[in-house]
Amino acid sequence: MSTTAPATGRARLLAVLTLLLTLTGLGGQAFAADPAQPHFTATVDDTTLTAGQIGTLSVTFTNRQDQPVTFLYATVNTVDVNASWLTVRHEFVGCAGGASWCSAVPDSASYNLTYPQVPILPGESRTVAFGYRFTADSDCATGARFGFEVQYFYYEYGASTYQSSQDLTPPTIVTLVCPTAA
Repeated sequence: MSTTAPATGRARLLAVLTLLLTLTGLGGQAFAADPAQPHFTATVDDTTLTAGQIGTLSVTFTNRQDQPVTFLYATVNTVDVNASWLTVRHEFVGCAGGASWCSAVPDSASYNLTYPQVPILPGESRTVAFGYRFTADSDCATGARFGFEVQYFYYEYGASTYQSSQDLTPPTIVTLVCPTAA
């Protein structure tokens, strides 16, 4: 009498059950889901700046809901990439366009979209531009770098609200460089 037949039968039964559970979603994900689309994307007009030079960060919000967004508030922060904050400062220096209200302070910029910019229909986008720079007294030899993130955002759509934070996509890194001799 062979003992391999019952073991083979159990292995086959186990494989069939695993396959069924996987396909029904109970045993794990059978197919890779599309990654969630980001609410915010960003671009910078220049990824290298000299001390005191002003660059522009454009932050775009896209409504990923199936309902219109009726209110949006967001805070964008600078993020020190290489711990240069001990010797080099970077700051927001203003904002322009795209928001009904905007405020920029050295470490962050906040804005909201209210009347007449809303509603933001499903799939529709709004862009706000911010000025940023390394302070004029920054030592260009440090190679300091910083990036941006949406530290907090809140929006209302339909009868629901949503709040979260998100790194900006694509990552936006700005590097301090020394001026070139002309």
